[in-house]
Amino acid sequence: MAQVVPLRYDTAFKKAFSQPEIFCQFVEDVLGIKFHTDEVHRGYKFLEPIGQVDIEYDLFAEDPEARIVVEIQHVKERHFYDRFLYYHLINLVEQVKNSKAYQFDRAVYTIVVLTSPYSENEIDFSVAITDFNPINEFSRKVNVYPHQLVFVVPRMVNDKTPPSIKVWLELVLDSLDGEIDESLYNSPIFERVIDAVKLDNISPAERRVLKDEESWEDTLIDTRQQEKITIARALISEGVSTEVIARATGIPEAEIEKLRQS
Repeated sequence: MAQVVPLRYDTAFKKAFSQPEIFCQFVEDVLGIKFHTDEVHRGYKFLEPIGQVDIEYDLFAEDPEARIVVEIQHVKERHFYDRFLYYHLINLVEQVKNSKAYQFDRAVYTIVVLTSPYSENEIDFSVAITDFNPINEFSRKVNVYPHQLVFVVPRMVNDKTPPSIKVWLELVLDSLDGEIDESLYNSPIFERVIDAVKLDNISPAERRVLKDEESWEDTLIDTRQQEKITIARALISEGVSTEVIARATGIPEAEIEKLRQS
């Protein structure tokens, strides 16, 4: 078993997926397109801010020959749907230079990787795709736009997850406890991902950033747990059953019974 930094941490995720060969293979397997780049930007910003928010892309790369732009966002927070639709659209808006040229010169793909533990009330899929193409009155899709916004959720991998995506999600999921069974991943590209995040290969500078991430995550977990307890207490006062409260909050039934007695 390899001791690794879990890929839920930005430091580990960006270190692995900013390598061009890893980035390109991940993009091709998730999107089903051919993609090549020699450079992946971390923390990419446009030279001139667009709109009212100065946004930053976690990972950003372009295939100039195929005229494709791909951005990958790694997310641990909630309330992400609107945020990343905005990020995706800004990348399109940036291409429109004047009112006489509304065409988009490049196809834009956004992949959002969600590594937080979500309840099934929030997310019940491992892959979800928005492709922006209209559907006509005959229920047929009109293929006008190549652009896609794709959400992938490693913790929700299942039998219906497309095989080419599933192995990546399983790799991310496998890393979350700080250990990876290397024997399960024989592909050279996966070996490179694992090697990038092995504890022995983490620099002192990266360790400092990881400490900050760990502190932030601990604070976030404490805050979320308190929110759940507050909701549970309110539901108890309304006479809601323990089973329903457990399903709504994710708090174990035994803990809810303790709250009833407190």
